[in-house]
Amino acid sequence: MSEVARLTGVLWEPSAAFRDIAAHPRWWPPLAIIIVMSLILLNTFSQRVGYERFYRGIAETNSTMQKMDPAAREQTINMQVKIAPYAFNIIAVFATPVMALIVAAIFLLIFKTFLGAEVTFRQVYAVCCYSFVPLIFSSIMAMAVMLLKDPDQFDLQNPTPTNVGAFLDAVSTPKWLYSLATSVDAFTIWILLLLATGLSVAARKISWATSLTWVMGSWALWIVIKTGWAAAFG
Repeated sequence: MSEVARLTGVLWEPSAAFRDIAAHPRWWPPLAIIIVMSLILLNTFSQRVGYERFYRGIAETNSTMQKMDPAAREQTINMQVKIAPYAFNIIAVFATPVMALIVAAIFLLIFKTFLGAEVTFRQVYAVCCYSFVPLIFSSIMAMAVMLLKDPDQFDLQNPTPTNVGAFLDAVSTPKWLYSLATSVDAFTIWILLLLATGLSVAARKISWATSLTWVMGSWALWIVIKTGWAAAFG
């Protein structure tokens, strides 16, 4: 299949697309598009909203920042604003490939150790990369929301109204509850369903239901850890 057929196939015929991906595990095309979209989103954010507004908003809700001397707080914000364009662009380039690497390593371990699947790391990594295709649409939606919304009300950390957390007040809501609410996201669930489909196809002898159970179970464990951390240290 061509790369265009693969990318569209993941959306409309995921089983057929993932069969081709497992047979010829090229992983870079979806990552390249996701990275470009992330960089465009950040460039739009810097012009439309600005990092200074972003960090001042964080300072208003951060107890540590509020306890600082006003001059020291201002100096910290200025330093953050100066570093932000470089730091966020580096994160945009490396975050998705590294995240796919970690996810692939976890599911390679699970599927080979506990399910006896005959899959290679390259296959699992390619499946993970193509499962992240919904992030392209997430970036497009985030840009649309940013352009339509008042810059003061745009939240870069939770830009799309596709999870319960988008309708909660990040300041007054308990940190553990806000963390839980933002975790249940439509794009995340879409990615998990694609991941379960791709792993099932790549493993061949593993049913979709079994694959979905392990994928959703791993995600649920991550949410428990994340929510517990927010409750303990939020």
